[in-house]
Amino acid sequence: EKFFLLADDIGKIHRMKITNDTSFSFTSIGFSEDVLRFFNDFPKLDFEEITYDKYTSDLYLSIEGNEENYKDFVGIYKISFINDDPFENAIVKIEKLNIQPESEFYKYTKWNIGYEGLAVDSNYLYLGLEGFVNDKEFADSTIILVVDKNNLKISRKISTKEFGIHTIGGLYADNNFNLWGVDRNNRKLFMLGLSKDLEITDTTSWKLKPTIPGYPEIDYVGSIESITFDNDGNIYLVDDPWRKFFIPPDDVIVKLDSQTISNFTHYIPVIFRYKLK
Repeated sequence: EKFFLLADDIGKIHRMKITNDTSFSFTSIGFSEDVLRFFNDFPKLDFEEITYDKYTSDLYLSIEGNEENYKDFVGIYKISFINDDPFENAIVKIEKLNIQPESEFYKYTKWNIGYEGLAVDSNYLYLGLEGFVNDKEFADSTIILVVDKNNLKISRKISTKEFGIHTIGGLYADNNFNLWGVDRNNRKLFMLGLSKDLEITDTTSWKLKPTIPGYPEIDYVGSIESITFDNDGNIYLVDDPWRKFFIPPDDVIVKLDSQTISNFTHYIPVIFRYKLK
């Protein structure tokens, strides 16, 4: 059995148990009254990424900001389950991290643009900005902020321009100074190796060609938005059911069975599992 925590951008958190490819279950996680009061003024609970720190057992949640005062809400939050046990069914504490300098942390955030990538190793948090946006168009690069876990100060700002990474939909650190991520707009999986001085010393990328479940001949994906690993080295990517892009076009829909069509039209996410060789 494998267990994962999932953050939904409509304000939900779930725990997923996978027994095998066709046997899985979801448990919805509740919020205590204190947490609900904390969220009371949020115009939208726009959860983007949830990350477990295997070194400290801390849990972090990235939330995007919405409406004119979006900077009041965008940020990285530390959350706690009952008894600090992620197998409990309620979150009872939440606090916003005061990452410094604030001017750098908030500089490129916008309404509905925040840190969709959130990874952690033994020393640092890695925050991947979704992307730079001008006139609703994404630019050809973005940034990764490296934040010291102990003092919450930004240690380094990494531009992704020279690596051809346009957007960041998710980040994961499998080891210290080793960062994996997904470039949603380029449909690309990437790996960045860092030195102890936080310089990029190695980079590799792979073009993603996900298919529709049950239809390996159909190359289609809407919007890859998250990445994680399990303890066996499998990589999991999640296709976010964004209404604008999730349902395949008519020329693809006509090739699908009724159940698969229903899955798309009801916006059921697709999870892809990969094994690098």
